[in-house]
Amino acid sequence: MPAKLVIILSFIMLYAIALQGQAPPFKRPIPGNERTETDSLPPAKPFSGSISATSNLDSIKISGDALDDQIDYSAVDSMYFDIKNKQIHLYGQAEVKFQTMSMQAHYILIDWKESTMSANGEQLPNGEWLGKPHFTEGAQDFTTSSMKYNYKTYKGVIYDSQTKQEGLNIVGEKGKFFGAGTDSTKSNVIYNKNAIFSTCDLDHPHFGIRSNKQKIVQDKVAIVGPCNLIIGDIPTPLWLPFGFFPLKLGQRTGLIFPQNYQYSEAWGFGLDGVGYYLPINDNMDLQLTSDIYLKGTFRLHALSNYRKRYKYSGRANLDFAYQRTEDSEGIISHQPSGSLQWSHNQDAKAHPYRSLGGSINIQTGNYQRSNRTDAAARLNSSLSSNMSYRQRFDKPFDLSAAFSHSQNTNTRNVTISFPTVNFQTQNLFPFKRKVKTGGEKWFERVQMRYTSEARNQFTAKDSTLFTQATLDSAKFGLRHNVTASTSFNLLKFFNFSPSMSYKEVWYFKTQDKTFDPSLTIQMDTTWNDDSTEFQVTNDTTNFGHIVTNENWRFKPLRQYNAGISMSTKIFGTLLFKKGKIRGLRHVITPTFGFNYTPDFTNPDWGYFKTVQKDLREDEQLRYSIYDNNRISGFEQPSTSGKQMAVNYGFSNLFEAKIFSKRDSTLKNVKLFNSISLNGNYNFAADSLNWSTVTIGGNTNFFNNLTSFRFGIVLDPYDFDRSNGRRLNQLNIETNGKLLHLTSWNTTLTTNITVNRLRDLIKGEDTDKKVANRPRTDDEEGTDANIANLEGPEDFLSLFENFSIAHNFTLSQRYYTNVGKDSIAITTHTISSRGTIKLTPNWNINVGNFGYDFQSKRITYPDFSFSRDLHCWEMGVAWQPQFGSYSFFLRVKPGKLDFINIPYRKGIQDSSGFGGF
Repeated sequence: MPAKLVIILSFIMLYAIALQGQAPPFKRPIPGNERTETDSLPPAKPFSGSISATSNLDSIKISGDALDDQIDYSAVDSMYFDIKNKQIHLYGQAEVKFQTMSMQAHYILIDWKESTMSANGEQLPNGEWLGKPHFTEGAQDFTTSSMKYNYKTYKGVIYDSQTKQEGLNIVGEKGKFFGAGTDSTKSNVIYNKNAIFSTCDLDHPHFGIRSNKQKIVQDKVAIVGPCNLIIGDIPTPLWLPFGFFPLKLGQRTGLIFPQNYQYSEAWGFGLDGVGYYLPINDNMDLQLTSDIYLKGTFRLHALSNYRKRYKYSGRANLDFAYQRTEDSEGIISHQPSGSLQWSHNQDAKAHPYRSLGGSINIQTGNYQRSNRTDAAARLNSSLSSNMSYRQRFDKPFDLSAAFSHSQNTNTRNVTISFPTVNFQTQNLFPFKRKVKTGGEKWFERVQMRYTSEARNQFTAKDSTLFTQATLDSAKFGLRHNVTASTSFNLLKFFNFSPSMSYKEVWYFKTQDKTFDPSLTIQMDTTWNDDSTEFQVTNDTTNFGHIVTNENWRFKPLRQYNAGISMSTKIFGTLLFKKGKIRGLRHVITPTFGFNYTPDFTNPDWGYFKTVQKDLREDEQLRYSIYDNNRISGFEQPSTSGKQMAVNYGFSNLFEAKIFSKRDSTLKNVKLFNSISLNGNYNFAADSLNWSTVTIGGNTNFFNNLTSFRFGIVLDPYDFDRSNGRRLNQLNIETNGKLLHLTSWNTTLTTNITVNRLRDLIKGEDTDKKVANRPRTDDEEGTDANIANLEGPEDFLSLFENFSIAHNFTLSQRYYTNVGKDSIAITTHTISSRGTIKLTPNWNINVGNFGYDFQSKRITYPDFSFSRDLHCWEMGVAWQPQFGSYSFFLRVKPGKLDFINIPYRKGIQDSSGFGGF
């Protein structure tokens, strides 16, 4: 080494000693050599220094072998400069930095003669490491027990190394490191001997793929020679001649290993989840997978996720299943089914006037129940979709187009409305003055609004949804609605609200019915024993029939009505000076109104016609010409006749003021959320002018654990005991009573959660706690967030995410078949669902477990157990009603999650068993 550089290093050493104000440190042996002396130096501040080729000593010439960049080094304990051997020894939390490289260890040796750095850790008697070397070169980093690195050639030797590459933990016995240095066109490369790949992050992984030779190219690929799967240091019979593991950052194209391997008696051996992943671009990807069975059954899945920041995000899932089964008699059956799920959300900042969003969930062939056995799939009987595009204009107009759908998985009926186009105005005030002088006039509050809707609707079974017959049976129409209303106060306390509306529906398809007097005669022939004809009997089974003819023509339906209502509020308060109840409050809101609607059954309107029913009778059947074009949400002609009705209603609210001895405060409690009474009197009716009187109410008990609802129907008219029809005789005239009870019902619903139960005991309001809890923008202050409230650690904490629901409905009505009133329990069920966390690693999930007291049966139990095994997971699921179950022992999701031991018995192999 040049003598000038030695002089520079000597100055640096003397300068460091002067700064510390103490004698030069004792020479310390390199870890690994025997040493008996005790360090008597007091704790000192960290030493630091640098070796630089760009010194300020301009008069000194630097050798051409000198470094291009500065080496920064430091140590907490001490530093020892060995000038003779041209070495620097760093002790205690030593650190060296050079260009893009950094090294930390308990002990580091810098040898400027060999241009190398050596690092060692110290293993304590209990097996723990003190200052285990950690090396970083650019984006590559690893830890070792010891290493040696040449900072000129960027090469090194590492022992017992551990590095993480894109979710893989790579542990090697001995390796060679070839760094890229400052060359951005090269990649860091590690050659390992006797190394193991694993997704377990421990220094000694629980499992992995072991090979004698490995090559790791940073952020690109890991290549292994002959390799063997080991579990718990025990080799398995599974060997591979070679392997490639992609380490490229970000999305990349590649094969998807099967997620499950299973055998089904009905379908044969199968692979689940084998497929291909394709990143379309930076904003969208596509995953294609399939479930394939040897006996012909298969499923196809397409899943795509997309997201554009500050614009939109969404997810689409398309599934198709083809099930081929053969029974014991050799009869083969085929069942195709499909499912489409799509959700799209537009960011609120994307556009101020335009939005597109919603979700679609539609199935054919009862896909959900044919391919899944969990409680959510079996008990959910309704599916719905709503995807809409909305455009707002500068003027008060809105335009929207939507796709909507409803589906019942029990009846398998599907209704699709597409397209549905809506145009509407905001509330318009045509009489509002532009320049106001004085106060607001009553006519300035008159508001008008126009809405229109065009809809095309299909109705079919889910198995015939995409057929030509379904398309041919489409129903379509255009609806217009104009409303006008206002409100004003009279005598300060009375609010009057007059209103009127005009509705016009454009139908393009109607029907006419005619009577065909043709007789239907059935002939029955009796034969003799010698096969000769004995007797012929004729029987007329049909005395004519009705023929329906469909007409394609434009026929609008027009309806209008007008009315006025008056309401006020009456307050009653009763206060007490002592006791727990300090006050009672009763608020009555009476409402009276008048409504007029013409008689649309009049033949002059042309909405209704009559047709003969039978040759033997003159009775005529009245029908609507729009019966063949019924569209959900669109008006049909009213059959109630002319209405000139006075409406009345009374809404009641009962509250109490409760005194709390705990904090000497008063709290308002609703005794009843609402109790209402409603009815009307129709002046235009020729009979039965009075309507029935309906009474309803609801309240909550026990911190909203239980809700109570009731409904009562009273009738001022008597009725026929043989058929239950109302008679045009007031009940007070026949029975001496103003009203008689027609029917009543009451519903009691209880939903028990641990947090609500705790707060009930403490006297706290759970709903207020949820509303006041800080939360992120994507959370809602509903019962779904109650489980997020922190509670004390006790036995009940096991059931934080568990709920028990009880539903009870009791009703009474008059049954004509028995000629008397009957009380019946129409609903009585109890169910539970949720997760029980027994330990940090053990979980019990109850998808559903309940009992129906009416049918006296358990309602679809669904249980699953799971165990967290650090880098593995184990689980069991069981649905007793169909005798289906599954078991898995697998690696947690990651690059090696294809290591899986599954077993499953699906619904296709089970026949259920008694008791459920």
